[in-house]
Amino acid sequence: MRWIRVAVALCLVAALGVSSFLGFAPFAVAAGLVVLALAYGWPRLTDSPQPRATSLMLLVLGFVGLATVWLAPGPPYLEWLPLVTGVGLLWAFVQNLARGVGASHAVVNLSAQVAGLVITLSAASWLGAILLPGDKEAVIVGLVALILAQAATALPWPDRYTSPLALLVAVVGAGVAGALIPDGSLDLWAAPALGGVMGLLVAAIDRMLGTIAGSRYQATAVRRDRRRDKARRLAVQTALGATPIAVGGIVVYVLERILMFR
Repeated sequence: MRWIRVAVALCLVAALGVSSFLGFAPFAVAAGLVVLALAYGWPRLTDSPQPRATSLMLLVLGFVGLATVWLAPGPPYLEWLPLVTGVGLLWAFVQNLARGVGASHAVVNLSAQVAGLVITLSAASWLGAILLPGDKEAVIVGLVALILAQAATALPWPDRYTSPLALLVAVVGAGVAGALIPDGSLDLWAAPALGGVMGLLVAAIDRMLGTIAGSRYQATAVRRDRRRDKARRLAVQTALGATPIAVGGIVVYVLERILMFR
């Protein structure tokens, strides 16, 4: 089912890429789709003992994060996200306390929830990037690099082959995309450099989260029937497809901030 992550990533990349030409409101909707995908998939990826409550937390605070960027009066647009993260940390802590003092794996579950919250809120950085002045070439180039690297990591080969391949295709794809955009803000080296960062990001996330997903599945397969197992695999692949898209927004935002002061 590894192809599902590529399908999810392709849908999200297409939504973000097309909506970037349609205005801020459609782009915000596309970023909301990233939040939805993570809210659904992340608790199942980490095998949360409270999947519905965790999904609710990620969904609510993810949309709150998008709203804070939307309503920000001016750059840097992301100044309220640390506060939203703090609220999420308190929410996750109280949610775990509700399980009882003797609940198992409380620290692991809390850490997974906070990590999921930070990744989900990263989707708001796409809104910050699109609001910054500039031609938004970095948005398109970054999205191209992300989907190519995602496709490479989904190949049924060992990680020692797919990770370098993801880096290579991201660099080449970003370079080609940057060259095809007329009068863009990225020079001959900036676009491949952005592709390299995106390729490394996708490869690292694939190796980290892929290992987590495999170990979680082996630990819980004995107590899952076939129908629930298929649903969980779908959710896991959804999270694996959406996570690099969300985190990639931070890279694009930082680059757009750098270009703004050139």
